[in-house]
Amino acid sequence: MMGASHAATGAAAWLLAAAAVPTTFGVVDGVDGPGLAVGAIVAAGAALLPDIDHRHGTIARSLPPISTLAARVTEKLSGGHRQGTHSIVGLVLSGFLATLVSQVRVDVAGYGELNIGAGMAAVLLASFAIKALELVKGKVLTWATSLALAAVVVFFGADNWVWFPAAVVVGYAAHLVGDLITTGGIPVLWPFVMKPPKWWRKVPLLSDVWKANGAISVPVLGDAGSTREKVLIALVTSWMVWAGVYQWLGVNLLAWAVVQA
Repeated sequence: MMGASHAATGAAAWLLAAAAVPTTFGVVDGVDGPGLAVGAIVAAGAALLPDIDHRHGTIARSLPPISTLAARVTEKLSGGHRQGTHSIVGLVLSGFLATLVSQVRVDVAGYGELNIGAGMAAVLLASFAIKALELVKGKVLTWATSLALAAVVVFFGADNWVWFPAAVVVGYAAHLVGDLITTGGIPVLWPFVMKPPKWWRKVPLLSDVWKANGAISVPVLGDAGSTREKVLIALVTSWMVWAGVYQWLGVNLLAWAVVQA
């Protein structure tokens, strides 16, 4: 998938998951309207996170020098582009690190407990989404917008700590699924990457699913940037707009009804 498609599907996946599971087994409170929007920002950025494994990629240049350094380190640790970060290992590690970050919270007089850790991580994640969606141009505007969105994350994120790692994992998983259903595929079980036997590579349909380099693919969307991908993203974007309008109307109609009563 293309970068903008990843960001859109990450945000949509979060909205769908958070709405479908309003509480986590009754342990934490559900996510309200502002929390849904803030989580969508984080999930959109996290949906670009697997591509931080390429030092010369678009995401690596999103928020220099932080993103550049992160890309260099990740590329070495993950074995290169579309290796470790595009696997279940990468997904689990992202959730673990996001959980650690979400524990960094500070009590501020007049505001209560603020999730500073999530805000700091959101600076980088927001820059990924900004770069992929081409919302602003230039380093200064990217930094300013990313910091502004990070502040929104800190002040309007859900009260429970679960929402941040959940949004990261949902967005990250959306990226993996997006690449899985294109022709490139992903090394799902990295570092245990098995290549198919020679006879398998000669069978057209089979070779498309278990590729010569060991990657797994279910190429229902075809190549990245295909017409099918564009149609999917158009549908996803339309759904998000509808969901946002529905949420806004629901809240405002409820407020109006309360006032009238």
